[in-house]
Amino acid sequence: AYLKMVHTRIKCISWCGEKFHKLRITKRLMKVYVACFTSLFSSAYSITMLFPFLPFMTRFLRPDIDEASISKYAGIVAASLFAGRFVGSYIWGALADYIGRKPVMFVSGILLGVASIGFGFSINYEMAIALRFLVGITNGIIGTGKAVLSESSNDENQAFGMSLLACSWGLGLVIGPALSGISADPLGQYNISLANDSSVRAFLASYPYSPPCLINGLVCFMAAGVVLWLLPETLEKCVHVCVCVCVCVCVCVSVIVYA
Repeated sequence: AYLKMVHTRIKCISWCGEKFHKLRITKRLMKVYVACFTSLFSSAYSITMLFPFLPFMTRFLRPDIDEASISKYAGIVAASLFAGRFVGSYIWGALADYIGRKPVMFVSGILLGVASIGFGFSINYEMAIALRFLVGITNGIIGTGKAVLSESSNDENQAFGMSLLACSWGLGLVIGPALSGISADPLGQYNISLANDSSVRAFLASYPYSPPCLINGLVCFMAAGVVLWLLPETLEKCVHVCVCVCVCVCVCVSVIVYA
């Protein structure tokens, strides 16, 4: 029985290897997969990372509200991201069709990281809503990533390529809340003694929910770096790279000025 089980597993591994070989994944396609996987992971991470500590953060920013109203105020902050996505998705899609997929995914990743870090340094409830809305409006990764995967795949590997979307998304939904819950409010959660470093203690007391947001920003910046390094442009007809750079600079400056 044991030998039969081993033989069955060997046949299964051999069958999977044969099917994977038939996918004909080239070096260029592998770069696309890696870049899209990391970008979509960072997008999913950014969307769900606040849920473990959002009620506590709402209470921290609005100490005047009663316990029964926390869920209402926390829900408004959570919903503001999707309101931003509603506004920004069409804009990012239009830009991706004009200047190309790679610039949009790179700039969106950078801006998403900046907005996510800013959310952790919110000093009042209204600022938290505005920055979470900014996280949503700067997230142009999802639609553009789907377009890149679709354009790069053929009939033999299209299903495998699109499955990366669900895989990276699911991984981000798991790791984002877990890691954020562990790192949020370290002073209150772990009772860390920082008597010898009063500046760090004062910082964490003033911004107790900045650590998970800093981690989120780092994830987004790393994903943007992978896109810049690996992702080839999949849109055949796009404007000159100089225009792309100008648009990216204008978007970054506008966000910094109005934030």
